Amino acid sequence: MRTILVIVALMLPAVAPAQGVDPIRCWWQSSAGAITIGESFDVTLTCAVIETESMQVVADESRLGVAAIQMAPFEILGGSHPADAHRLQRKFLQYHYQLRLVSADAIGRDVNVPALAIPYRVHTRVGPAAALEGRDLNYLMPALPIKVLSLVPKEAIDIRDGSDASLGAVESLRFRSSLFQILAVALGAIAAVMAVMALMPLARGAPKAGVIASDRLPDRAVASHAARVLADIQAATAGDGWTDEAVARALASVRVIAALAIRRPVSEKVLAATAPVPEGRLAVSHGRVRTRRASVSSPVTAADVAVFGSTLDDAASLAHRQHLDGLQSALADLTAALYQQTPVRDAATLSEAVRHALGVASDLQRDRNAWSTWWSRR
Repeated sequence: MRTILVIVALMLPAVAPAQGVDPIRCWWQSSAGAITIGESFDVTLTCAVIETESMQVVADESRLGVAAIQMAPFEILGGSHPADAHRLQRKFLQYHYQLRLVSADAIGRDVNVPALAIPYRVHTRVGPAAALEGRDLNYLMPALPIKVLSLVPKEAIDIRDGSDASLGAVESLRFRSSLFQILAVALGAIAAVMAVMALMPLARGAPKAGVIASDRLPDRAVASHAARVLADIQAATAGDGWTDEAVARALASVRVIAALAIRRPVSEKVLAATAPVPEGRLAVSHGRVRTRRASVSSPVTAADVAVFGSTLDDAASLAHRQHLDGLQSALADLTAALYQQTPVRDAATLSEAVRHALGVASDLQRDRNAWSTWWSRR
């Protein structure tokens, strides 16, 4: 819009104002010459006033703002007032108005943007520090005609619907709507069932200590924990030697591993999060989302392992028999080191017992892996 002002300014004379030159000149500009009912269009009011060292024209802009001006029957939707522009001896003022017309009586007629009276004064400088203020004058802007187009014949008594929607299309849309409602109800019911199933374990709460849990710990988790205990004992005894506590923990771990190897049930009792571990038992934790903590132990002895080994048929592998022989020897050595009246604690023998039990635990973890078992069966 500033480009339009510059073009207009170049068309105006650049010499000092003389007699017969208008002190103010204004004009309308519309973005559309013809509109429809309810259509938004823009109207711009531009004024050029003289502004020199000896004379200055001051327009009363308080009546030109969007909040003050009236353009009935047009409705003012908004507007703006860009910064003034100066070109030679002229100053350019500009106001933008966004209008629309909502009137059924105006269809097919010319409707005028109403005429506008713009008050202004001429200030004349009569000395270095004195100015003469002129009387109030008015610049009359003529009305701007706008053509209102008709979308329907002039004789029509109602508005014609141009859409091609048939009863069949309406029925199809109703069927799709009903189908979507059924799907929404079904999915909501499934979501509610899933939420109830997810909250049921939390509602039951943790079982009390000392009660056998209905969902037992996996054998793989028990074997893994027993192996970690043996690994810690192996590292500790390498420097500090074998103590009563070390022998007792090693014996409890090897008994658990031996029970898993000969398919004997492991005693399992649920422990609270802060409950102490009973003597002779191992504390095993399992699960990431809902962690279960239980104490495990086994009364298996070397004699039990020997009896189980004697029941094996000829199809048993040599490695399986070697595992059982090693566990039998490890249980006998650890029992003698703990319960004999005069304990015999040969570090090499006990370390070999722990090493063999670790090997058996590693094989048990592989054999009891549910995914590996399922895949091997497949």
